Amino acid sequence: MIAKKMIVFSLIMLLAVYPASAGEVTLNRWALNVIIHDNGTVEEIIQTEIENGGSSPLDGFSFVVPSAKMTEPEISTFSPNGKEVQLQAVTGGTKVTINFNSKLETGKKWDGRIDFNAENWAVKEGQDYSITIPVEAPQAIISGKDTRMSIPAEPEIRSQVFLPKSVDPTSVEPSIDAATKKTAYKKLLQYNKFTGADTGADLIVLTWFKLNIGDVMNIKASYSDELNRIVEANGKFKTLSDRIKAEKAKGTDVSVAEAHLSNAKDYNNQALDEFWEKKDATASLDAANNEMSQAEKSLLEPVKTATGQASKTPESQKTPASGALFIIGILLFITLLKRKK
Repeated sequence: MIAKKMIVFSLIMLLAVYPASAGEVTLNRWALNVIIHDNGTVEEIIQTEIENGGSSPLDGFSFVVPSAKMTEPEISTFSPNGKEVQLQAVTGGTKVTINFNSKLETGKKWDGRIDFNAENWAVKEGQDYSITIPVEAPQAIISGKDTRMSIPAEPEIRSQVFLPKSVDPTSVEPSIDAATKKTAYKKLLQYNKFTGADTGADLIVLTWFKLNIGDVMNIKASYSDELNRIVEANGKFKTLSDRIKAEKAKGTDVSVAEAHLSNAKDYNNQALDEFWEKKDATASLDAANNEMSQAEKSLLEPVKTATGQASKTPESQKTPASGALFIIGILLFITLLKRKK
C-alpha cells in the first residue's frame, strides 16, 4: 500500500515539474551554422522548427550557449507570435530564453532563425583553432516551467562549421557515422561572404547532414600556407574572370584570355585535389598562376573587336591625306579665279 502511494506521489511530482509530456512539443528542426572568424570570435545561426502538438499552449523555449559572453540574439521569423529574449549566466555558458508575446497554441508551429555572436567559445592559440559544439535540444517552456521536447523519428538535426580563411582541420569528431560506418561529414572549399575580416573568401566548410541530439562536435584546425596559396589563386581567378566578362561585354575579342583562364581553372582544381590528398600542389599552383598571368597579358595587347579588327580611336579614323587635299583644293580655286580675270 505504501509502495503504491509512493508511485502515485512520484507521478504527481513529475506532472508538476513537467506539465506537458515529452511527446507534446516536438523539435522538428535544429540546424547549427557556426562561423569561426579569424580573430577566434564565433557567429552562430540556428534554424529551428518547433511544433506544439499537445493540449497546453507553449510560452517559448530556451537553450544554452557554451559562452559566457555573447550578443543578444537577432531573431527572424514569419510566425505571428512576438518574442522577448532573456540572457542568463549559467554553469557552462549562457542560457538564452525566448518567450512568445502570444502563446503558441496547440497544433501550431514556430520556425525561425536565431543569430548571435559569442566570445571565448572557440580557442585561438597562435595560428591554431579549436572548438567544442554540443548538439543539445532546446527546452520547451509551458506554464513557466522548462519541459523536455520530444524528438521525432526523422528530425532535421544538422550542422555546418565554417573555418577561418586558409585554416585546415586537423581533427574532426564525430568523423564516422555509427549507423552506416561511413564518413559522418563532408569537407568542401567554397566561397562565402560574411561580415568581418574574412568577408568574401574561400573557406573550408565542414557539413554534417545528419546528427543526433547528444552528439558533440570537436574540431581542431591550423593555418596552412599551401591552402592560403590556393585561396589566393582562387581569388585572383574570380577577379580576372569578372574583368574578362566586362571586356567581352564591350565587344572585345577575349578568346585568348578565356583560353588561358580555362587552363588556370583546371590547374586550380588539380591543386585543390592534391591538397586534399596531402600531396605537394606547388607545381599545379605555379602553372595556374602562369596561365592567369598570360591571360592578363593578352588583355593588355592591342584591342581587337569580336570581328577580329583592331579597334580605332576617332582620331585614327581620319584619312592621312585629308589635310593635303584641302590645300590643293584651295590652290585650284585661286587658279580658276585668276584665269577669269
